[in-house]
Amino acid sequence: MPDWHIHHRSACRLCGAASPRRFLHFANMPLTDDFVTAARRGQEFRADLDIYFCPACGAAQTLHDVDVGDYYRDYRYTVSASPLARRFMQRLAEETFRRFQLRPGARVLEIGSGDGHQLACFRDCGARVLGFEPSRDLVAASRAAGVDALQCLFGAETVARIPSDMRPAQVVLLTYTFDHLPDPPGFLEAVRPVLDPERGVLLIEVHDLAKIVARCETCLFEHEHTIYLHEPSMERALERSGFKLLTADLLPEKERRGNSLLVAAGLRAGEHDALTLPRPLPGREGSSPRDPLDDWATYERFGQRVEQAHAGLRAYVRKQLAQGRRVAGYGAGGRGVMTLAMAGLTAGDVVFLCDRNASFHGLYTPATHVPVVPPERLLAEPIDEVIVFSYGYMDEIRAELREFEARGGRFTSVLDLLSCGPS
Repeated sequence: MPDWHIHHRSACRLCGAASPRRFLHFANMPLTDDFVTAARRGQEFRADLDIYFCPACGAAQTLHDVDVGDYYRDYRYTVSASPLARRFMQRLAEETFRRFQLRPGARVLEIGSGDGHQLACFRDCGARVLGFEPSRDLVAASRAAGVDALQCLFGAETVARIPSDMRPAQVVLLTYTFDHLPDPPGFLEAVRPVLDPERGVLLIEVHDLAKIVARCETCLFEHEHTIYLHEPSMERALERSGFKLLTADLLPEKERRGNSLLVAAGLRAGEHDALTLPRPLPGREGSSPRDPLDDWATYERFGQRVEQAHAGLRAYVRKQLAQGRRVAGYGAGGRGVMTLAMAGLTAGDVVFLCDRNASFHGLYTPATHVPVVPPERLLAEPIDEVIVFSYGYMDEIRAELREFEARGGRFTSVLDLLSCGPS
């Protein structure tokens, strides 16, 4: 069992302001990828998860850092098997090339490059690519696909490892990685000299705090995520570190993933102003009224709604059980792991959790100990309802398992069960 260490902060990790205010508390939460064997059940990491709001910069965040050690070395989560995810990656590469007028041979670096599929899309558009990925399995998969990657976490010391013929980069890309960083300003400081000073573009995709609050997506609060941004707080964070927001509309929302704030930024003195799509941002002087997500009262109300939402989900599942109905889940990613833990649902409530990722099969979810099985299990034993935690892929899941519905089974998005209603 690893010897986990937790470092606690007293100031905002983005702007340094003292004493951010706590609005959510979850007791004894696990790490999302810490699946366990039957023998290891009960030995996994658990710690309280608190979420804070900084009135000074408008960012939500945790104020603790888990010393993950080798955790990401064994990380195996990837979405590239999904047609929806693959379409997104392809469109992101194509539109980046088009919008920022990249030329063949443009240098593209990805931080948290996974199995290399996103970089492969850029390569196929004509770019030269290099990834940075701490997981040895994902690095091996990336290299097998012809996409080179360095096995490491990216930091200031990593810059020296970038080959000279890959600098400066025209694009540095982070998809659902920036919000994992313990020191976002330190990262932005480290990456600034890596970018082409005139035409360099920083692409960042994070989970959108505005959608989290509107849809009660509390499953996105986890130990691995350090910050939660909406568009105005993202712009402020970039500006403090010498960047300017170019656009938050690089791809239309219908082409993005389920909860995606996707922004393109350039260096403050760069040339890309002409490519922006200027529009006033909520909360900025001379524009629309102050954004509700910049006000503490919004988070107070949200905290109360979250408790009601989790209680409602738990009551719903147990009502099904009381009526003799068997409930399973779909999606062993962070959304499934955290929702089960936050709602207090265990293997006594949810028969099993389906997932296409074979590396999870035969293991148990951390903290709640629900067995993870292949989706075909839904056709092998009687299940009445499947709660879909990977709700962004609902159409794919239903198409894949038409026979389950044909037999009378039902798929239900967890968002529908967690609905908080208007704030």
